[in-house]
Formats: sequence, structure tokens, C-alpha cells
Amino acid sequence: MPENRIFAANKQGRKAHFLQMHFPSTELVELARLAGMDGVDLDGEQGHFDLSEIDEICRVANAAGMTVTARVPSVDPVPIKHYLARGVQGIQGPGVESGALAQVLVDSCYYAPAGKRSWGPGRGHYYDHQPTMKDQFGGNIGYIADANANIFVIAQLESQASIDNADAILAVKGIHCITFGQNDMASSLGVPGEPGHEKVKAAHADLERRAREAGKHLLSDRVTYVRATVTLLDGMRKHLAEHRDDPVGQIN
Repeated sequence: MPENRIFAANKQGRKAHFLQMHFPSTELVELARLAGMDGVDLDGEQGHFDLSEIDEICRVANAAGMTVTARVPSVDPVPIKHYLARGVQGIQGPGVESGALAQVLVDSCYYAPAGKRSWGPGRGHYYDHQPTMKDQFGGNIGYIADANANIFVIAQLESQASIDNADAILAVKGIHCITFGQNDMASSLGVPGEPGHEKVKAAHADLERRAREAGKHLLSDRVTYVRATVTLLDGMRKHLAEHRDDPVGQIN
């Protein structure tokens, strides 16, 4: 697959910039390219995408030189396999609450010997076409090395269990970053609906400290996101605030 634009941007000393999508739209992918974004991120946990839609989004994004990442529905080898087979190059695993679950996430994202990623005939594996593999990478071994070098893996910590087991999670090799789920964390800590509560802030500060001590980045260190739905709603609300009472035009 193409070079992961997150790694490319970080090598240039800057964060990568992604449009976050909760519904399928190749038009949004094209608009993100026109705006100069590095890629698009699909929320497969809370949004709605079927595999053919993911495949089409990846095809359009890759053709435009952009990277596709995704939050998968769950940390399970099957959905992760399906997303990677379409050409997704970054996986965010939600609800990582133990070192064992973090290891499942890593094993699902990397080919052996770094992991246990499954091989298949999808576009993410160049359709398992051996002449193409040879032309592009010198063969299967070269492809495996390239795929492993261009996968970006994020563990989402969002519960008391994640806090309790953070050291074991952070010790798993292959995870690049951690991120938080503020609202789920608030519910887990007994303050549902209050993501800005001091308990949540303290938990995140503690997790950040432990992550940095373990040599892990926060996702926000390396990538910024523009949420498509928020951008659209903000734009419409701004328009209405400025023009809601515009008078009807008159004909003289």
C-alpha cells in the first residue's frame, strides 16, 4: 500500500491532518483532498460502514495519495482483518482494558513475525497477485515488511479497567499511541455525561504520564482530526446566526 501519510508527516516534523467520517461518502474524501488533508478516518465503532463502502473509500483515497485509518467496531481479529483487507492502514482499537486485549490488537494488525495478521486476496494484499507482489516489493517477504512498516496502531483507553491495567497495555510492543474515550471514561468513573469532570481529567493526566514514561505517544501528538459532522453543523449554525433574519428581497 502507499506510504502511511501519518509517518510521512511526522518525519517532516509535523502532525498529520485527517477528516473524521461517521458515514460513507467518497465526496467527503475528495473534499478532504482538495483541502489538503493527509487522509480520512472512519469511525467503524459508532458510525456505519459496510465492507464495500470501506473498499471504495480506500480506493478513492489511495488514488489521491491519502491514507485511510479507522476505529474498528471492536478489538477482534475478524473486523480488523476485514478493514485491513480493504486497504486501511491505521487501526484504533476501542475499549482496550488489558494487556491481553492490547496484544490481540497488535497481533491482528501485523503480519508474522510481528503479529498474526491473516493473508487474503483483497485489495489490501494487492489481490494476492504474485507478479504484482514481485514488481512492487520483490515478493511476499518484501510486501510483509512494507505492510508492517506502514500500519499505525492506537489503543483507546476508556474505563477504570484501562487505568488499572495501563502498564500492561503500554508494555505491548507495536502500539504507537494511546487515546481516550472521555464519555465512556466518565461513565466508568461514576460521572456519566460529565467528560470534563475532575475525575476524568485526573485519569487522563495519569494515563498520559504513564504513557510517556513507557515511551508511547498520545494520538494527539501525531494526528489532528476535523470531524465532518461537527464542521457541517458549525458551518450551518454560523450561517443561520448571521443570516436567519435577512429580509426578503424587494422588487422596485
